[in-house]
Amino acid sequence: MAATPEICSSIIQARYAVGADGMNSLVRQAAGIGFAGGTYEESFILADVDMQWPLGQSGVSLFLSPEGMVVVAPLPQENRYRIVAAVDVAPEHPQIADIQALINTRGPESDIEVLSMIWSSRFRVHHRVAEHYREGRLFLMGDAAHVHSPAGGQGMNTGLVDACFLGRILADVISGRCDERHLDRYEFKRKPAAEEVLRITGRLMGMATMQNIVKRRARNIVLRIMNRLPPLKRKLEMNLSGLSRKYAAKI
Repeated sequence: MAATPEICSSIIQARYAVGADGMNSLVRQAAGIGFAGGTYEESFILADVDMQWPLGQSGVSLFLSPEGMVVVAPLPQENRYRIVAAVDVAPEHPQIADIQALINTRGPESDIEVLSMIWSSRFRVHHRVAEHYREGRLFLMGDAAHVHSPAGGQGMNTGLVDACFLGRILADVISGRCDERHLDRYEFKRKPAAEEVLRITGRLMGMATMQNIVKRRARNIVLRIMNRLPPLKRKLEMNLSGLSRKYAAKI
């Protein structure tokens, strides 16, 4: 007869608590903080596969085909890639045939064979931001405070800046260099930064998943123009890198 494992618990007393516990944050729920936003209609396929990829492993490839979007990102192992694609209804457990079909219909015009599947999944994309970043002595950061499309790769950097900013502010207050009013600067600076990220990723998401043929053609023309204009390319690079939001990282 198997022994029942003991449940260990401990109580930690702290002056402040920070919720960095993801989109379904218990800290946010305990604080009664709303999480305004919604969910995109499309579902997504996510898979790591081995395949012979003609474009090599030097960069991420994004294809915006009439059938939809697919992203192919190289992984550290040779001939291994991560596939992300938006579909109307993703299967619960995507198979090699599903990934092969995506590459055939949306990828480059080349004979590409998906050799093996490492793992696969499906997910939905949310766009939400917490109504407040602080409730008394409780704080939110990262996905507990904001979630958005992975378009543009904004999520991790935004969360890291949250952590650095909040850490400096808490250190100032706990050390006595500033009074508790200083804590309000966290939401004052970081919530607008998250809202800007949601706007950017929302536009990128809409651009990548649009179905209307006229809008797709207009999108392609705009992208070609941007590619030929260094100032516009630079502005896009600054937005995607987060460097355009340096103001929101300064206390």
